[in-house]
Amino acid sequence: MIIASLLLLASFKSDLVEVVDGDLPIVITAPHGGVLPIPGADERKDTTLPQFVTVLDTRTDDLARETAKQVEKEFGKKPFVIIAKFARKYADANRPAKYGAESEAARLVHAKYHEAVRKAVDGVKSKFGKGILLDIHGQGADKETVFRGTQNLKTVTGVSDESLFGPKSFLGMIESQGIKVFPTMKDAHEKENSKFDGGYTVQMYGLGHQDGILAIQLEFGGTYRTVKAIPETAKKLAAALKSQL
Repeated sequence: MIIASLLLLASFKSDLVEVVDGDLPIVITAPHGGVLPIPGADERKDTTLPQFVTVLDTRTDDLARETAKQVEKEFGKKPFVIIAKFARKYADANRPAKYGAESEAARLVHAKYHEAVRKAVDGVKSKFGKGILLDIHGQGADKETVFRGTQNLKTVTGVSDESLFGPKSFLGMIESQGIKVFPTMKDAHEKENSKFDGGYTVQMYGLGHQDGILAIQLEFGGTYRTVKAIPETAKKLAAALKSQL
């Protein structure tokens, strides 16, 4: 039984969790863009669990891949990338396992996803001392806006305002390229939208923990993740990242 579970876990990594080992202090994650079923797992049904959501964040997996591609063009090196290829209706990788997985098969996949994120963050910390994690999401509340999620700055704690919100900061560079960010740089200390203020990933791997790195959840409106828009959105993200390193 143990051997069978280990073999199943190994297959899940390649089939259901896409992992790219990087050479830069950049980690890109996308937990909600996958569409594949998890073998042996039923669809999640327990709506009493906190933050129960099963909808797809359309093309966020594509945006993560394209951003990684553009980063490699900018730097000549790869970022770390972890993408859930499994559908959120079977397991939600941006929730704790006790809320995001309702079967053993789903828990195995959830664990494999976070094992990869932990390994990437630890690798960045070990080699570079610090880095940035971008958790890519999609939202339908405002198609023209990208909502920032940092648990109201908890996942970026200890970083100066200039480094976070100044004209040469990552968020400042995004905004200067015409992407509408909420909260804006002018009102950067305004409370984040409570629906999009940073989930499990940025909470677990952000600067709220000693072993974390600067972590920002980005909730992209539909305008930025159409098939036509994704290459341009990705180029802007890569250019903003280049200003940080």
